[in-house]
Amino acid sequence: RDITSSNPSQRRVAPAGLFNTGTNYLSVLLDYNCQNPHRVKQFHGNAKRGHGNEWEVLWGKHSPANSRGKYYKNDKAKYTVDELLPIVLIRNPFGWMKSMCRNPYAAKWKGMGDIKSCPRLKDGDDWNTVNVNFGPGSTHHLSLAHFYNDWYGEYFYNTASDTGINSGNSNSNTAFPRLIVRFEDLIFFPYEVTKTICECAGGVLGHREEDKDVTKGSFHYVVRSAKAGSGHGPASQRNGLIDSWIKYGSIDPKGEYSAEDVKLAEEVLDPFITNEMGYIG
Repeated sequence: RDITSSNPSQRRVAPAGLFNTGTNYLSVLLDYNCQNPHRVKQFHGNAKRGHGNEWEVLWGKHSPANSRGKYYKNDKAKYTVDELLPIVLIRNPFGWMKSMCRNPYAAKWKGMGDIKSCPRLKDGDDWNTVNVNFGPGSTHHLSLAHFYNDWYGEYFYNTASDTGINSGNSNSNTAFPRLIVRFEDLIFFPYEVTKTICECAGGVLGHREEDKDVTKGSFHYVVRSAKAGSGHGPASQRNGLIDSWIKYGSIDPKGEYSAEDVKLAEEVLDPFITNEMGYIG
């Protein structure tokens, strides 16, 4: 907000996050419910993205944070990375790894198709390495849990040396504003989380005038799955809001793992990240 204080109509928010963390869902919630009043006033609400919300960060919502300012998914954007507040979604690593087993997107590792043994962090005595193709290029990780550490480490820490995790991939040396939000909070408290995000970025909560699906002054909840297209796997495996409440409200993500697998994952996962997010314990 300080950077854009001379021209607040340039302020934007956009999601970032690993695959299977709710980035589409957050994009739709913000699209319906959050507005930058300065931008709305300037463009009378008619400009594309005139409310100040972008579908994803300029460097690509799934791309590592070290791509910021180096890679542009949209090279015709009329704003800079400093005028954008990334909303970084994070998810319980145990639930996230099983979701990756069901729909790995651009990640590949040995045994990824075997739901019972997946994520299979080790292949015998060796780590079961993961390769991921992003827009800026490919990354390589010791296991799926290391991939989680590596990717989120770049958003949690200023430099790789601060992480305490010898993953060899974090090299983002420039601190920048970002808001890190738990996937689980977004699922169970969509109104409260959307309101907090919107106000943090200098916006106001309120759906657009052309949105006729809800009454004036009310919050537009997104009930159906925000994922569309064949790239997101079978439609039968996509969760709407009610499905998500049932699924994530009553199941311990660790319940799909053996005690040995849980122990190994907890030895790998970055304790600072998991403790800060309340995922271990």
